[in-house]
Amino acid sequence: MLPLIDGKVVDITGPGRTDRFGVTCTDLGASVIAPNGKLVSVFGDTFSGRRVGQGDWRSPVVLIGTGDANHEIVYESAGGPDPAYARQLWHYIHDDAASGWRRGGISTVIPSDLLRVGDSLYLHAIVNRGFGTVIWTEIWRSDDSGVSWTHLGEQAKFPADLHDGHAQCWSWDFDPDDGWVYVVATGFQRDKGIVLMRVRPDDIGRRSRYSSWGFTDGRWRWGARATPITPAGEHWGELSFRRVARGKWVLGGFLASSYALGYRVVSSPVANMHTTPVQTPILGSAWHTEDHAGSRVAQLYGGYLLPGSRFGVTGGVGLVVSQWHTDAGWPYRAMQFKAKLKDTAHTPRQPDPINL
Repeated sequence: MLPLIDGKVVDITGPGRTDRFGVTCTDLGASVIAPNGKLVSVFGDTFSGRRVGQGDWRSPVVLIGTGDANHEIVYESAGGPDPAYARQLWHYIHDDAASGWRRGGISTVIPSDLLRVGDSLYLHAIVNRGFGTVIWTEIWRSDDSGVSWTHLGEQAKFPADLHDGHAQCWSWDFDPDDGWVYVVATGFQRDKGIVLMRVRPDDIGRRSRYSSWGFTDGRWRWGARATPITPAGEHWGELSFRRVARGKWVLGGFLASSYALGYRVVSSPVANMHTTPVQTPILGSAWHTEDHAGSRVAQLYGGYLLPGSRFGVTGGVGLVVSQWHTDAGWPYRAMQFKAKLKDTAHTPRQPDPINL
């Protein structure tokens, strides 16, 4: 068990940690517990060399191992055809403008988030042509706990301008109480708020079956034009949306407008995000003032919630935090942090059993 303290636990990727899988430089690391009980994490642009741009370039890649909010993450194998080397989950060539986009037209594919429903894992991925320019997004499925992945077809491709560009970067989770998969999403450019959608598990691969949550005619309802659920002025990047327990959800990730990792703990996906405070347990900093033990991180992003997280406890919440020194090309890594989040979920009042 990890000690109940806030701050950095360990680098989970990098030299001496994951370079044996060809994962020396990487980022992101959204994670779920697979049907076989292993921790499955998906990473973005990955390089076998010692800095960004060096060596074998792949994205996305998967690493499989153990760990959660209360235990150090240790990876044991790679997803894909070779458990000893993290190969790109599906074939495409990283193209660029210098070629005239003649090698397929895709510069890279960035993973959004993993979802588990029953015995299947789902991966939402962002297809890019140049940094920040999304062409479309798409969904893949794994039925062997994250090893092999299958595209769900043309109906599982979503246009970049869906919901006015607010549906490019996703996070999602399944609610067994009502049978819906809830999806939060924002733009890839870190200049937008968050919208909410939902879909039945059997329809995950059918974009026409997704319903959006919107404000119209003075009230919120499903099937309306998607309306940002977060306050005006909040701009988000990578998202993490998890059902921690019945009536307890966490929505957060990289709060770009505050240069911090921010989270709301709510009782429902449709809870009022305007009246629920956003908590910022990890703050951005300059390189010369960062303090990982004190939860201050230079050039931070990501912020994916780990399984086993608990509220109201120092060090009770586990987070995967990315860091990229863009000028030097290293560090470019994912790290495991612990933090404290208050439980601000408001449980609906139960009726009086006598005076109903």
